[in-house]
Parts: sequence; C-alpha cells; structure tokens
Amino acid sequence: AAAPDDAAPPQQSIFVVRHGDRQDYSHPEWKETASRRGDPPLSDLGKRQARETGKFLDGILHRKGVAAEDVTWLSSPFLRCLQTSDEMLSSFRKTEGVAETVLIRPESSVWEIDGHGGAAHACLPDLEERACYFPRLEPGHESLFTPDLPEDNRGGFFDRIDRAARAMTERYPYRGDVTGRDEVIVVVSHAAGCVCMAKSLAGLTLQDVNAAPPCGVFRLTRTSDSSTWELDHHSEKGGMNGHSSHVTEMGRNTIPWNHFGDKAIDRGYTGPPRSKEAGSNETVGVGGI
Repeated sequence: AAAPDDAAPPQQSIFVVRHGDRQDYSHPEWKETASRRGDPPLSDLGKRQARETGKFLDGILHRKGVAAEDVTWLSSPFLRCLQTSDEMLSSFRKTEGVAETVLIRPESSVWEIDGHGGAAHACLPDLEERACYFPRLEPGHESLFTPDLPEDNRGGFFDRIDRAARAMTERYPYRGDVTGRDEVIVVVSHAAGCVCMAKSLAGLTLQDVNAAPPCGVFRLTRTSDSSTWELDHHSEKGGMNGHSSHVTEMGRNTIPWNHFGDKAIDRGYTGPPRSKEAGSNETVGVGGI
C-alpha cells in the first residue's frame, strides 16, 4: 500500500451551474400578466433539469466521500436560480445530510448581467420574502459584495465577475491540508455568470469556455491555496466544461450561451471554435441568459 504522503491531496471543487429552462422563454405569454417580469421562474422542464442535475452532483459527491459539512451552496438571488438550487438539493439521496442540512446562501455578486438599466434587478423582493418560500435560504448570509447598478453590459460585468472570483477564492480558502477532506462549493448563476466565472477562476479566455446550456456544469478544482483553478479543456469528451449529458431534455428556447460579441457576427458567439455546444447555438431559440 502507498504511504500516506503518496496519497492524492484533498481537492477543493467549485461546481458552477446554470439555472434551468426559463418559463418566459418557453411560455412568452407569462409576461402578459406577470408583476415581476424581470424575475421569471423555471418552467416545468427547467425544474426537471434541475432535479437531474442534483442527482448528477449527488453521485459525484457520494463517490468522492464528501461530507455535508464540507458543502457550501451559493446562488444568485433571482427566482430561477433559487428554484434550481432548491430542486437540486431536494434530489440529493446518496450524500448523507446534504438535502437536510445544506443551506442556500443568496449571493448577489453572481446575479444576472445587467443589460436593462437595472430594471430586472429592481424586480427582486427582499430576502425575508424569499425565505418564506425557500426554507433552505440563509437570509443572514453576507454576499461577497453587492454590485452597483446600472452596470455596463460587457466591460463592467467582466470586471465584476473577476472581482467575485477573487473574493470567493479568498473567503473560501483551501483547507484540505488542515482537514484532510475534499470540499465543495456549488454556485448557481446565469449563463453569462457561469461562463465568466469559469473563465476568471481558471485564468482563461472566453474562447476556452464552452457555452453554458440549461443546468450545464463547470467544475473548477484546486489542491492547494493557488488563486488559479483547473478547468477541463473545452474539447475533452465527458469533461466538465459546460457538461450537460446528465440532462435528458434540453429544450429549444433557453439555449447554450457564450455570446458576448457582435450579434451581427455568428450571433455574437464568443466560445471555442469547435465547442461541443457550438452546434446547439444554431438551433432556434429566443434567449440565453
């Protein structure tokens, strides 16, 4: 048997997950009567996608022997992300204690990109109201920071996610050398947030990050206190760079998204030239974030 010093060091992982299918994209008529048009819920398909993603992560954590006490769950405070988080946690069965004890920490630093002068964000209720419908919510959580609004649709957003990635790395330091255990952080965000968070944590470019599909998963890992995390190459078969094979039905309206460019050129696509998700961006769809 190998000596203890030869064993692989404990791993800290960040699973960045996009929310599931949006109700307003699958059912545009929803906006006709909605009082909070900027804060749409998941569709029924989106809820199914979230449950499948929860089962998928449950299997990974169970195989790695991760304890519930070593799981931190962060979520954008938008409804579709909180619903995704809640459905995912409810689907944990194998990793003991996660469904029962892990709380959702509302994290404003990873909320939606602002392309409408703060109008969507103005729809958000206070966290006390959210907690009435999401008992798992940890209302006392202090976000890494609350972004200023309105926010520049590109440059300001990139800077914001860079700052969030640095702050997250600092607030949740690598502790494996002390605890001897694997640790996991789950971050549920939006397409733009997922792509840029993966880019920032791994020190890569947009062209290195696959488009984020509904409930797509990006896994970042480190085994030391390095500020740079590892991300699978975009071409790796079965890799967790926008992984989506755990989702049985993708839908056609909430499309895979990495589209920060000029909309007149390839619909603004800015991901890898031969991304495994790139073909999906050619399907008919109405929105990505």
